[in-house]
Amino acid sequence: MFKSKYQIVFPEGLDEFDWSEVENKGWIDGVRISWSGKSWTLSFFDENRLPQAVAIDIDRMGYFSARNVIVVRRVARDEIRRAVSAMADRGFADLLID
Repeated sequence: MFKSKYQIVFPEGLDEFDWSEVENKGWIDGVRISWSGKSWTLSFFDENRLPQAVAIDIDRMGYFSARNVIVVRRVARDEIRRAVSAMADRGFADLLID
């Protein structure tokens, strides 16, 4: 329906080893999505890592707040691409513009 051209830009300099580390730690920041003149910077967490990040921030600051956080089963390029494609189908309605 909304599936016009969008672009995903991953943080620069990530090689296969880095992606393995990203997947093992369960999160990545700074994934940039551009679509229809809009742009978002996203953070992706796996379903196990996000609760840990929430607990750490609550312990440290007393609250958790995050903008454009996307939760996927596995933080890997293919999973991120799949999630972004699904978001594109909805016109990126769930994201806040930077």
